Amino acid sequence: MTNYQIKALPETTITGYATQLPLPTLENVAQVSQQKSAHFGALAKSGQFGALMAGSRDKVGYALSGVHDGQLEYFAGANTTVNAKNAEIREIPAGNYIVLTAQGGPSRQLFDELIKQFFSEILPKRPELYTGDSFVVEALLNGNPMDAVVELRLPTTVTA
Repeated sequence: MTNYQIKALPETTITGYATQLPLPTLENVAQVSQQKSAHFGALAKSGQFGALMAGSRDKVGYALSGVHDGQLEYFAGANTTVNAKNAEIREIPAGNYIVLTAQGGPSRQLFDELIKQFFSEILPKRPELYTGDSFVVEALLNGNPMDAVVELRLPTTVTA
C-alpha cells in the first residue's frame, strides 16, 4: 500500500486559470487526464503559467480539482504576487491534509498514479480519511514536469 502522511498545512492563495472537465469515471479517466495536461500545456505555451511562476512565493505549481455544477473544475495556478490578466483566485484552506508523494517521471503520470492509489487502495481501508465531496490539490514541487517531484494533498478531519 502507498504510504501517506497527515500534515497540517497553512492557507494558500492560488492565482490561476480554470477549465471545466467531465467528472472522471472508470471509462473516461484517461481522457480527463489528457485534458488536464492540455490545460496546463496551453497555459505554459501562452506564457501565462510562466508569468505566474515568476512571482511565485513558494516555487510550487498547483492544480486544484473540485466538483462544481456537475463538472470537474480543474484550476491551475501558483501562490504568486503577480496580478495576471483574466486570472482568478482560489483559496486552499488551512487544515489537515493527507499527503502522498512521488518522484521520477512526468508529473501527470505521477499524479494519476497517486490518485488511483489513494482512491483504490487507501480509502477503501480508511474511509474516514476523505469525505468524497471535497477537493484535491496537486502540487509540483520541483518545477520540472518531465522529471517531477509531486505531492497529492487531500483535506481530512483526521489528525496524525
